[in-house]
Amino acid sequence: MGQEQSILQGENEPNNNVISITKDNDNNEKHCEENPDNNSINKTVNSNSEIGNSNQPNAFNSNYKEAMNTLLKTYKSSKDFYSLNLIESLMYLSSAYRYYPNHDIWNKLLKKEKIPIINSKQASFDVNVIINFIGAEMEKNNNSSRNFTRLILFMISELNTARINEYRKEISLATRNALYIIKLLSKYFIENISSDKIKVLFDNYEPSEIIQDTHTDEANNEKNNLNLYLNENVINDKKSNIESLVTELFYALIYLPLNNERNIDFYEEILNTLITFSITHFHHDINKSDNLLLITLFNVLSENDNENLSGKIITKLLLNLINVDDQKESLFAKVLRKNSTNLSPISRKSLYIFLILTNQPNQLIKKKLSNLINDISNNQELSEFYDLKISFQSLYTLIHEKIYDNEEICLLLYQLISQNDAFHSFTLSKFDPELLLLPMLQSLYMSFKNKINFDKIYTILITLLIMSQDEIYIETLQQIEINHPSWFIENSNNLKKVTLSNFILLILIKIININIGKFKDIYLLSNCLAIIANLASKMDNIHYYVSQKLINLLDMVQKLYFKIMKDEIYNKDDMELKINEDLIMLLLEIINSCIINSLKTNLHLIYSVMRSKDTINNLKEIERFKKPIDNIIYTIDFFENRIVFAENLPSSNEIMEQITQISKIFESDKLKKTEAIKFKYEEEKNYSLFFLPYIHNLIYSSNLFFTY
Repeated sequence: MGQEQSILQGENEPNNNVISITKDNDNNEKHCEENPDNNSINKTVNSNSEIGNSNQPNAFNSNYKEAMNTLLKTYKSSKDFYSLNLIESLMYLSSAYRYYPNHDIWNKLLKKEKIPIINSKQASFDVNVIINFIGAEMEKNNNSSRNFTRLILFMISELNTARINEYRKEISLATRNALYIIKLLSKYFIENISSDKIKVLFDNYEPSEIIQDTHTDEANNEKNNLNLYLNENVINDKKSNIESLVTELFYALIYLPLNNERNIDFYEEILNTLITFSITHFHHDINKSDNLLLITLFNVLSENDNENLSGKIITKLLLNLINVDDQKESLFAKVLRKNSTNLSPISRKSLYIFLILTNQPNQLIKKKLSNLINDISNNQELSEFYDLKISFQSLYTLIHEKIYDNEEICLLLYQLISQNDAFHSFTLSKFDPELLLLPMLQSLYMSFKNKINFDKIYTILITLLIMSQDEIYIETLQQIEINHPSWFIENSNNLKKVTLSNFILLILIKIININIGKFKDIYLLSNCLAIIANLASKMDNIHYYVSQKLINLLDMVQKLYFKIMKDEIYNKDDMELKINEDLIMLLLEIINSCIINSLKTNLHLIYSVMRSKDTINNLKEIERFKKPIDNIIYTIDFFENRIVFAENLPSSNEIMEQITQISKIFESDKLKKTEAIKFKYEEEKNYSLFFLPYIHNLIYSSNLFFTY
């Protein structure tokens, strides 16, 4: 027996056919057998078979042929890798030889087999290496062969015909495979050649020459059976092929029905292609809009004659997120998914595109697109398709059910809360805010238990900061009592029940403690403190455990502050000193705000402050802290002077009873009035500098989208 190598097709292949290519060193016969049990096809191929040894015209550069043969011998085949037929066909197509529409290579490339989806990082890497070779050769030879141009014209022709027929027919295997190949090659082109050269690849041809190809072959014989259908109207269209392709992809994204497996496969390829067109320029400076395909996406969306195409796209992407399940799954799998926190592939990729389109640099988003998110309005029903109308309740439900396990949902929530006034009001008016807040707080808490993900942490904190700016919402949080969450493992005996606002304070104080001790991240610290300050402005009934944690934080920071000051070589401009000083000041102002605005309902905080009188006294000589310190010391003295101590020291409960009685006669008019501390989030003008790399990293690291 000879050596065996297997190049298996993907698991999604119709009838689950498996191609196994066997090298037989004992004989040179070629034969095919079909195994009736598993529908596999075993092909035995001459052991000396190499690229260029077939009946195809030998139009290869010798170095290219040698390199590709080496690659094919190097890669061991696996079930998610491409077949030899596909790789050979792509190599021939990249040569300088012109393949007319009736040539059998188009049949082999597009109709013979379904190109499998790559679903492992190793296979993705292997394909990337091969496509780099093929793409370079294609770019060099297309000016004479026009093979890539024909593939583009075929794709546009198929999509145009499908749209004219209102997508009533099932998408063909050839159409799906063609888009898959275009995606592979386009990724290489965007990464490696200039926009001008990409435009040449798509558009540099004479229509009369291509039309002539559709009627005669290389020997000027009339053609009977075309393996590649090219629409003459498409060929003659004065619009660029890139623009035509993007337009047709957008229309298919909106209107293609997902009522059969072929259409579902093709729809996912549309999403993959649009993602590839959009994010590949991440390899360049995101401030430079040098990705021709990405620019074309926005040009098409911005055109006035496209019947509000941009609004339809944004709406459809959100509808996909809410409604689309993986229809290729079994009924049992669908039931499991319904109870799962995972998004279906189409839902996730639709969300990726939504985030990409709405987070581009300002110079790329034209005026018509700038307010798209704010224009989305609430539609109570999802039974019909309306431009920019979404069921906010369905969207809100999806967000709070899936936000913990899906970072992309965190980004979506941030965008809707910060840029859509209607959704912002809808969210903050909910009577059950814990449904959304608890998974957000769990994400923050667990982020510091597991691998730190600062991008996700920043996004959640900014969203919480925006929400904390609403005073009515803050008051609502104080009325809602929750049970101790099972995932919060800190001192459960003290927190059997706690208000939602207290629990938020506790999580933020925990994060600040970790940050000061380990990361010293100023941005994280300032956002946490801003949220705490906004909560404190209307805070009632701060839990005794939370009060203790707040004062402990102040004590820790003031010790760090004085430790730096005692250093003989300390510098007044020392950054750590400034950070600690700012933190102390803000904590004092938070305590002062509670004393001024809600002392009688925050007596546990008063007790905690009294117990930490030494900490307060340490700070009273610092001029910057004088204003809040004066009020705090006055309050401590007022209560201390009125507490009666019997022969035995009173218990904590007894002291609290006395504090409660004394609070009734507290002379608040002697406090120095200060303005309430309020923080407001203002989005950076160049917000895309943060969000776009974050979105790109999410996509590249996704198990659903490796490289292809």
